[in-house]
Amino acid sequence: MLKRLHFAGPQTSCKICKGPAPLYGVADFNKNCLEREKVFLPLLGEPVYYHQCESCRLIFSTAFDDWSAADFKAHIYNDDYVTVDPEYVEIRPRKLAGMVFNFIKRGTNLKLLDYGGGEGKTAALLREKGIAATSWDPMAAAALPRESAFDVVTCFEVFEHTPQPVVTAEDALRFLKPQGVLLFSTLTAEGMPPRHMDFWYIAPRNGHITIYSKAALKVLFESLGCTVHHFNDNVHMAYRQLPAWLAT
Repeated sequence: MLKRLHFAGPQTSCKICKGPAPLYGVADFNKNCLEREKVFLPLLGEPVYYHQCESCRLIFSTAFDDWSAADFKAHIYNDDYVTVDPEYVEIRPRKLAGMVFNFIKRGTNLKLLDYGGGEGKTAALLREKGIAATSWDPMAAAALPRESAFDVVTCFEVFEHTPQPVVTAEDALRFLKPQGVLLFSTLTAEGMPPRHMDFWYIAPRNGHITIYSKAALKVLFESLGCTVHHFNDNVHMAYRQLPAWLAT
């Protein structure tokens, strides 16, 4: 049985800027990213409500705010997860490893942490390329890496999954050296029309519960003393001090 989903009511506060965030819309728990490819799961009859901040335009749900890691593993990141995200096993790690290698090849002897790296495939592929890469996932009971130890922290397809965006960003940043960079991916949604719940990226069954605008990411990382740079709508970088190997 699905764990109870929290409903904050018709109005709540933004999880990033604390601005007013009225209801945006509702989706069935089984709405997934592959519906745009005609992959439809049976409706579960469990409503997941989303709000949108009137200021920074963050779209988010409070439905999972009291869930534990065990709850997420049982109901979202379970054996059936591959049904709604088949690329996460092999295809995506290979694409990401190639992108990361091209990003950091200008540096020398860089240490990398793949934060939220799941089973560690991306980090393993980078090690094959000679990169000192470690994987760590907050959902797993693995030994905690040393703080302030890494030149690069990657954080791919993580931020849309967290019910606590500020806590997650702060947690990922603590592993960086002072001149380290956080390279992360999450699809930003700009100019979303009212009640646009058909948007494919809003997908509770995939764990997509926090959808960002570029403005929301700016507010989020500035609150933590960082500058954020957008390579495109999906790939971004945050840093406190730009390292020399990227500044040249």
